[in-house]
Amino acid sequence: MPSSPISFSNVVWGIALLLTTVTYANTVTRRLREQNAVLQREMERGQAEREQLMAQVVAERRRATRFEEEKRGESEFWSRMDSLAREELSRKQQALRQKDAELVAQREQIRDLKNNLRRTRSLKHGSTIDSPERRPAVPDGAPSEQPDIRAVISAYDEVILHMVRTLNLEISEVATQVTNSFHVAEAPEPDRAALAFERAREAMGPVMAELLETIQHQDDPLLIDIALKADMVGFAAEIVSAWDFQHQSRSVFMGVYKQMLRSEPQLVAGRWRSHAQKYSKQRLYNGRDLAAGFSQQLAERIADLLTVAGAATTTEAVHAAYARHLETIVRTALDLQRLIGEEVVVCDYEVLVVHFDTVFDAAQMDDIYGGEVAMAGPPGMVPRVLSTADLGLRRVQKAAGVVEGEGEATMLLKPKVVLDTIVYELGLVDDEDASPASAETAT
Repeated sequence: MPSSPISFSNVVWGIALLLTTVTYANTVTRRLREQNAVLQREMERGQAEREQLMAQVVAERRRATRFEEEKRGESEFWSRMDSLAREELSRKQQALRQKDAELVAQREQIRDLKNNLRRTRSLKHGSTIDSPERRPAVPDGAPSEQPDIRAVISAYDEVILHMVRTLNLEISEVATQVTNSFHVAEAPEPDRAALAFERAREAMGPVMAELLETIQHQDDPLLIDIALKADMVGFAAEIVSAWDFQHQSRSVFMGVYKQMLRSEPQLVAGRWRSHAQKYSKQRLYNGRDLAAGFSQQLAERIADLLTVAGAATTTEAVHAAYARHLETIVRTALDLQRLIGEEVVVCDYEVLVVHFDTVFDAAQMDDIYGGEVAMAGPPGMVPRVLSTADLGLRRVQKAAGVVEGEGEATMLLKPKVVLDTIVYELGLVDDEDASPASAETAT
């Protein structure tokens, strides 16, 4: 039976539709695969980025943890440092209060001793010392020195010894306060430092000035404390030992006085010395108070030392900060000068300072560190004096009735010194190097 055209056409259209459907399906499938591949790549890239971000987050957390631990450690460190600083400040304040109490006690004791001395001198026998023409004749065979002279000398010994110790304590207190406040300047002034160095060199000698200039003091300012004490001790000794505070006249007065002591009795020479000092100062100053001027000079010397050591300060700043303490030192020294030079006639008192480079002699001086520093340095080294830390005191007296000859010296207080071996103890030089004193001697 012949095929129908409609049926064939339907078949053809059906086949075409099928092919079209298959082709479309393939196209859709291919596009879906491509989209899936793109999505897969996007997912993989997103996963990689996520993992990278997670790794960064973990690393940041670790860094944050380390930073927090470091900050916590720093905080604990500075907290400990602050606690230690507060403890050290409290200790130093307590030490200063103790020194203040000691000074008050010493001044009260000095006042009591002066009152006792005045009572001793007001006794009948004491009046004969100042007026030999009223002194009763000494019987033949009796001791040449009267008991009342020994009593007066003993009273003077006690008063003057306490005044010297008080002066040493006042100097030590100021040196400690100045040293504790020392700070190295962030912007040094070379011109000011050069001028200060020359003045410090003249006041203390080249070795101490060079040590102050070349050594870093911020961590350990011990050398500054040593230099301050040495400078103030030397300044106070100049005041106490002066005749009328005129350098050019001292050698003349001392020459005449020494010649008189060799040829005249102690009382004759002592009265001349007393009148010479008293009336020379009256002629020059007419009763003017010299404490303010000397305090200003002392402030200038301290400012020079601090400037050489690296601080930024001025005479005015030092004087404003320590005026009361500096004036106390000066007034104690002036009182000693007047007492030793004008009031005492039965003997002579000398404050002692040991000069730089003097060989250490335990019979004449004390090591302020009790011998510990003396052991530092190369084997066989002979310790020498770097500076004086505390004034000493000596009494010189000619026996009553003796005209010709020298007086007898009695050590009442040995000066305390700092030895040059301190530079080895502080590690400022090696054992193979020469000490400052030896190096200065060699040059």
